[in-house]
Amino acid sequence: MNLIYTKEKTRENAYKVTTIVEGVEHTFNCVVANDTEADLDELVQWNIDNLSAPFVEPQLSYVDKRRGEYPPIEDYIDGVVKGDQTQIDEYIQKCLEIKAKYPKPTQ
Repeated sequence: MNLIYTKEKTRENAYKVTTIVEGVEHTFNCVVANDTEADLDELVQWNIDNLSAPFVEPQLSYVDKRRGEYPPIEDYIDGVVKGDQTQIDEYIQKCLEIKAKYPKPTQ
């Protein structure tokens, strides 16, 4: 593949690169270990290859899924400060439901 791109040096060993892939203009920053044309070509090619790679939806871990659904810790603290055991128990129950929804994977 014949690489065609423009570059603008932004600092030592760093460039702002613009290229067109399948009719779409892409701009990205590149930092090269050695300030050579060959190193920059290699990095630009890597970026182009990854632009056309299919998108893979990131998979959240059970920890991240739980974290996103746990009730705010302030609810628990508020119950403790007020001495409201019902509120504390409700908080704990919600947490247990989330833990059951997203169990730890077995090893």
